[in-house]
Amino acid sequence: MIIGIGGRSRSGKTTLAETLVWHERSQNKKAITLHQDDFVNRIEDIPLVRDHIDWEIPASIDFELLRKTVAFLQTQFDVVVVEGFLAFADAELNSMYDRCFFTVISEETFRIRKAADTRWGQEPEWYVTYIWESFLAYGQPPASLANLMEIDGAKPYPMEEIVEFLRHSGS
Repeated sequence: MIIGIGGRSRSGKTTLAETLVWHERSQNKKAITLHQDDFVNRIEDIPLVRDHIDWEIPASIDFELLRKTVAFLQTQFDVVVVEGFLAFADAELNSMYDRCFFTVISEETFRIRKAADTRWGQEPEWYVTYIWESFLAYGQPPASLANLMEIDGAKPYPMEEIVEFLRHSGS
């Protein structure tokens, strides 16, 4: 089974991915997570927005390598979880997913969480706004995406509902 997890920045995608992998492992399944951020293009190949590298657009991700990695790992694992801000930005990758989760938070929650995230230093306000706008432009799941469950990233995960959703995937 291949699971895609997309959603707003700081909405709990990575935590949900790790939770799902541990759940699947507790069911004696081999499971692994792929993080979209591990498939970024070379820095010099990513455009700039003002003085920042533009991580917030599909051109920043090597989707071909990500798809090839998913296809290979699918032969080695029972469950492959792909998570990222742009997890639904590639039509070919979308066609590989058996189940999808979309984590949602309000713009206010996003801004609060983003302000607390200082991994790369304090981001200027214009860039935080740009991240939000880029998500609206590129991070939304397409209407054609099947088997999608929306998750409120501001609340605890409804694990019983999630497990039931996964169970009906034929896994």
